[in-house]
Amino acid sequence: MIRPAIVLLILLLAACGDQTVVIPDPETPTGPVDPYGDPPDYAGDPFTGFDEIVSLEVPGDALPVEEFTPVPIDMSTLPWSIQISAAAEEATALRLSELVAAEVDAPVFIDHVGQYWKVRVGAFLNRDDANGLLQQLQTMGLTDAWIVERVP
Repeated sequence: MIRPAIVLLILLLAACGDQTVVIPDPETPTGPVDPYGDPPDYAGDPFTGFDEIVSLEVPGDALPVEEFTPVPIDMSTLPWSIQISAAAEEATALRLSELVAAEVDAPVFIDHVGQYWKVRVGAFLNRDDANGLLQQLQTMGLTDAWIVERVP
């Protein structure tokens, strides 16, 4: 004969299942965690107790900084510019180029094409990059300016 206590224990164990329910702590943040941020409960200074970094040693065959020479970019070889004028006389093109060079932070070129001296501003790798400077020049009153492909 099976005792009623054993039957009750078997029924109780069978009814429990295999899942555990965890009730979240209200202090624990929910939602995505920023992998680059500090933990939510961290309020200290992460550099406390460390010395100030005053130099770095690079492993391997690194050259000292003074041995690196930057390679200058020849702006005249970049194909896209903004043309602002085509003058019949070189002196007119020179005066205009000096005025514009004083107002913008971009190289100014004078290309002699056929019988005209073309004043062009900026040097860009592609046409889309020239749009910002075009808008600046048009705001300055050079409303007839347009983007051209220069042939060096």
